[in-house]
Amino acid sequence: MLSIAISYWGNMRNESSKGNWIALLTAVIAAVAFIGVMTVFIGGTRAGDLLIGETSMAVYPFTLQNIMHMFFFIGLGQLIVRWKSTSRENVFLTEMGFLPTGENDSLDSDQDIREIKTRVEKAAQSGAFLPDLINVSINQYFKTHSVSDTLSVVNTNLELETHRMDLRYSMSKYVVWAIPTFGFIGTVVGIAQALGQLNIDDLTGEKKSAAFKVLTSNLGLAFDTTIISLALSAILVFILHVVQKGEEEGVNKAGQYVLRNLINRINPEKNK
Repeated sequence: MLSIAISYWGNMRNESSKGNWIALLTAVIAAVAFIGVMTVFIGGTRAGDLLIGETSMAVYPFTLQNIMHMFFFIGLGQLIVRWKSTSRENVFLTEMGFLPTGENDSLDSDQDIREIKTRVEKAAQSGAFLPDLINVSINQYFKTHSVSDTLSVVNTNLELETHRMDLRYSMSKYVVWAIPTFGFIGTVVGIAQALGQLNIDDLTGEKKSAAFKVLTSNLGLAFDTTIISLALSAILVFILHVVQKGEEEGVNKAGQYVLRNLINRINPEKNK
């Protein structure tokens, strides 16, 4: 089972860049399909004007609502990639077998530790975090035979992995920020257009009622982009937090596993 997990991770690691491009292409296709379906079924209705913009506009389908839908699907695709990566890492957490876990197990000789290194070296080459962390920790221990130095290396690698994890979510966080920005831009542009089309003379004459009706209608459409942007960003932020929490928990579990079953089991006195 372990060899299958190592082979699976290695194949997916080699295709990670390709997978990101596939996710991007899939997200764009999904967004176009969604816009097309919405145009066919609710285009020209009030609900359609809210979700995808006015289909009668000359620039349609390049409305702010549709741009936000495109960003939403791209962000969703990136989060699916991160979720799949986390699931692959969890294979090593659930089917690991790298370190001794028995209550009375201890690492009393360098030979015991070398056997562990032999088991994890191939898995570490695949780029998975847990076997790489174990391998780096063992290498440090063989250099100094110091448990405290080895623990420092473990902590440093956990901090670096946390930083790398934040960088992996940079695109998703940008998308979460960009969607509400487009919404507010649409609102400002809509208000500006509504006020620009307003004739002050109509507010005091017989056309007063009609002028107010046109003004409120334009303002209502202006705020549509804000409503859509807040709804899409709220959904994306929730998914982002769920996925990122899962990845952070995976890193924490890997650190706890190494601390409990490697660092705490090394017997420095017997290893001298």
